[in-house]
Amino acid sequence: MNDYRKKVLLIKVRDTFLTGLFVFIPIAITIWIVVWLLSFVNNLVLPYLRYLLPIPDIPGVGILITVLLVFITGLIAQNYFGKKLISLWDSLINRIPLVRSIYIATKQLMENLFNSKGKGKFKETVLVEFPRKGMLSIGFVANKIQLDGKTYYLVYIPTAPNPTSGYTIFVEESEVRHTDLTVEEATKIILSGGLVSKEKIKPL
Repeated sequence: MNDYRKKVLLIKVRDTFLTGLFVFIPIAITIWIVVWLLSFVNNLVLPYLRYLLPIPDIPGVGILITVLLVFITGLIAQNYFGKKLISLWDSLINRIPLVRSIYIATKQLMENLFNSKGKGKFKETVLVEFPRKGMLSIGFVANKIQLDGKTYYLVYIPTAPNPTSGYTIFVEESEVRHTDLTVEEATKIILSGGLVSKEKIKPL
């Protein structure tokens, strides 16, 4: 085999490998995220319920029970007595110092991310250099404050694929990059680990 044929063969092997890589990696990442989410939901309440009830060891039973509990909680929260019960629960939690901080912060974050009403929502989606210069992270503007004569944005940086955990940082106004991404679009990017994204993000 002459050098020309060897080069052609190597190019074909490389192109085939790259094609497989581009197809395999998104599939692998998607499967990993889905398996992680299913495993997380499955083990959210199942280990605790097994202390009380003889639940059979069937694949997916934890997911089904969790979904049912969330749905039942939603039904309860929508009626008068349910709202009173939640109000009583909130009042009880507010009396426990450490638990109160975690509960209120998590509750407000969930409302900010997923509540369709305008009140209390994050104001906009921005890009900031985090965790270091040259790297951009998606952030949600929570507030705007004055500090040492300068304007700073309080930006919440969510982590993927769980946006309810992250970092709150102070970013100088001049270092914030405004975008046309809505909070909902940015949340989809985070939840999918970047697999679901707009082809072009426009600066504002």
